[in-house]
Amino acid sequence: MDLGLQDKRAIVFGSTSGLGRCIAETLAAEGALVAITGRREHVAAEVASSLCGAVAITGDIIQPGEASRVVEEAALSLGGLDICVVNTGGGRPGGMLDVTAEDEATAYESMLRPALAIGRAAVPHLRDGGNGRLIYITARSIIETSPELALSSVYRSGVAAAARSLAVELAPDVLVNVVVPGQFDTPALGRFQAAQAANEGTTIEGLRADHLETIPIGRFGRAQELADLVAFLSSENASFITGSIIRIDGGAVRGF
Repeated sequence: MDLGLQDKRAIVFGSTSGLGRCIAETLAAEGALVAITGRREHVAAEVASSLCGAVAITGDIIQPGEASRVVEEAALSLGGLDICVVNTGGGRPGGMLDVTAEDEATAYESMLRPALAIGRAAVPHLRDGGNGRLIYITARSIIETSPELALSSVYRSGVAAAARSLAVELAPDVLVNVVVPGQFDTPALGRFQAAQAANEGTTIEGLRADHLETIPIGRFGRAQELADLVAFLSSENASFITGSIIRIDGGAVRGF
């Protein structure tokens, strides 16, 4: 299937590793020109050099003003933007009674504030072409309560609410959707499981086995599966999809 992404200009946040990198590589394989972003300059440059037409832009979007600067630099380097994939960091694991006010502030700065700032900066560029795509990668915690990820529930739910408003405000020029990944076998999942295992006094192996039992398909997701979904949402084939929250979790959410 030709997704029609040849020469589309895309920025993918958090694209030096894990899901973000796979998304960037998949868009590039479809012919898109991609801005690779991350905090580590040498890693971003290495990823960009492996992709045809890609550029590397580094910055710490937790810092005020950096999210908009990265967007503007990407638009300048690529000659505009057609696709923006917002993929931000997470917060400290724990329930609402386990986290501190400092944890809450840190989570806000890593999950919600930069996501809003990226959207504000990207929208004028996405509108220019009249056919933009704004895609937010969030987490299962916006749909189903995860007590061990309380701050993720709070702030990523805010991201989803903002995306829903933007979908109405920007239609039909920019389509806005939210992707909700389940558990994907990435370094980020490994770090989360290590932190949770330490908090609960259990082993990582035991925790992984427990997590697998909650997924009806019986395995963790593969990064390519999520990247293919994002590529589809970026394409003309998804031109009637906006304001949607789309789960990709192997059936883990037990609800409608």
